[in-house]
Amino acid sequence: MPASSPLVGSAVAGKATFTQYCSICHGVGAKGFIGPSIAGIDWTVPGLHAIVRGGLGGYGSMPAFNADVVTDQNVADIAAFLVSLGPAPAPKLATSPQTTAVAVTPAPLPSTIAPAVAFSTATPASPTAQPVASGAGDTAKGRQIYTANCAACHGANGQGGFGPSLRGEKSRKNTAAAIAWIKNPAPPMPKLYPSVLSEKDVENVAAYIESL
Repeated sequence: MPASSPLVGSAVAGKATFTQYCSICHGVGAKGFIGPSIAGIDWTVPGLHAIVRGGLGGYGSMPAFNADVVTDQNVADIAAFLVSLGPAPAPKLATSPQTTAVAVTPAPLPSTIAPAVAFSTATPASPTAQPVASGAGDTAKGRQIYTANCAACHGANGQGGFGPSLRGEKSRKNTAAAIAWIKNPAPPMPKLYPSVLSEKDVENVAAYIESL
């Protein structure tokens, strides 16, 4: 069978995807924030693909993104965007002759301070009362969606990490308010609705969060 053609990335599309999923840790323009600066790094798409799919450093470091969230074309686009930013300042890279994957050593956080990310947990302003929920969510499905899209920042069981703890969220927001927040979060929390999460996905995640 003929080999498939390599994906051609778009720097413009890559910037949008990077901003949505990567800038929260690597900073706007990939100059570094919680994670290291990766601006201008000339990664091959297969190398970047391995990092995006597998993550780096385990929990609390670079999370893994599956193809349902970040597609192969998205990865090619991000690679094109990073290259378009110009030469990178001597990144720490480790390559192996047996693989095309590239490993990047994340900048360690001081153990005595919390990550410098300000997440707001305030309920979105409402002229009257909190909104009424549009439907009941499925907590079991919500847990699955949460694990794939939210646990990297909020912790595997909602205990917090880069993002705040979601334990006891029911005392701060009712289900409808949680749904509204997931749909329209405050930065640096990424907006996953409607490009990644459907209406029902959001309801399910909100139901799971309310159960913590």
